[in-house]
Amino acid sequence: MSDAPAASVPDNGAPLNQEEAPGFKVFAGNLAYTTTDEGLKTFFAPVENYVRSVTVILRGTRSAGYGFVALDTAEAAQKAVDLLNKKELDGRQVIIEIAKPADQKDKDNKDNKAKRRPGRRGGKAVPGEVTEAEANGEPARVDEAVPAAPGTDEAAKPKKKKKKAARKPRSKGQDEQAAESTPVAVSSTDAEAAPAEGAAKKPRARKPKAPRTPRPAGEDPVGEPSKTMLFVANLGFNIDDAGLAVLFTDAGITVNSARIVRRRWGQPRKSKGYGFVDVGGEEEQKKAIAALEGKEVGGRPIAVKVAVNAPPKDDDDEVKPAEAVAA
Repeated sequence: MSDAPAASVPDNGAPLNQEEAPGFKVFAGNLAYTTTDEGLKTFFAPVENYVRSVTVILRGTRSAGYGFVALDTAEAAQKAVDLLNKKELDGRQVIIEIAKPADQKDKDNKDNKAKRRPGRRGGKAVPGEVTEAEANGEPARVDEAVPAAPGTDEAAKPKKKKKKAARKPRSKGQDEQAAESTPVAVSSTDAEAAPAEGAAKKPRARKPKAPRTPRPAGEDPVGEPSKTMLFVANLGFNIDDAGLAVLFTDAGITVNSARIVRRRWGQPRKSKGYGFVDVGGEEEQKKAIAALEGKEVGGRPIAVKVAVNAPPKDDDDEVKPAEAVAA
């Protein structure tokens, strides 16, 4: 039997101190839990002639998900990083980096602890140590922990904030007397602003909108016929502005603009099945009506007529072209 002392093992089975193998070490992270020492060694086949040792770190009897590979030279370690980083092993993309020396890791840990600001969760100052604020000459915070007295087993206790004394309620007579004795200057702007603030809080009542009287069938809309705009009806609901313009341009009609009328609500706003096309002149209007009136588009015979500029109404939000007049 070997006379070497056995490594101390805690309750979970992980060794407390593992001696690092000599050589130039490479860190292998994001390993699958099924990856073994042999599997990791096979993964380092491009530099297998330089491999000294391969160790997958265990947490109890299960892999911790990372390991270390010791190589003979720094060039071999860098070559392993260049060739194997982000490569796949056992279904996972492995991270290969040059491992930090133990003294460098200890230094980084100390630096990270020094950067923690006291007073935050997980960053309170250790009892007996000088905090960063005290080192900069700033007064200690009230809620910082106070170190326990030497020779006692009591843990450090945070200082309690002093409670402000509650004010005694004043009597009604005192309040009235103070109000009379203390003159208060009220500017004209403050006096005007007070009622204005109260008025702004009231909900704004909506003016009821009068129902629109439907136009009798066969009656032309009231208004002046447009000299450039056409009304196009009975369109499919899937036709958009560009599709409406294509109907006219394919027929050789000049199109300045094309717009499908959509519902006010909903997302996306659905087409109402009609729209308006600006063709630029009366000659183009006649040409478009002759070419497209009654033409089937998507199984529907469309209607093309001269649009009418309807007069504005008080209850309308904006001036809109009326439907059409017969050509």
